[in-house]
Amino acid sequence: MIVLVTYDIVDDRRRDDVAMLLSGYGPRVQLSVFECDVRDQRELRTLRASLRERIDPLEDQVRMYPTTSQTFNERYVIGARTVEERADYWIVR
Repeated sequence: MIVLVTYDIVDDRRRDDVAMLLSGYGPRVQLSVFECDVRDQRELRTLRASLRERIDPLEDQVRMYPTTSQTFNERYVIGARTVEERADYWIVR
């Protein structure tokens, strides 16, 4: 199942942590939006728990919208802009 995950996170560190977690589940389609592919309800619960651990519930918000294959395939995308992932890394020899 595809779960649309959106977030508004105040702190840069927490925001980066959430983005890193979500990138393991699927592509970033907007700056604070991921299309996450989860196998079943158990994996969805695991993802929710992992997100809860990474945010401050008084300052941040994460929204998750589970979709069916039918509703996901009926999505509309207007515009061609894509979000490029940052490539921050160091090469140490």
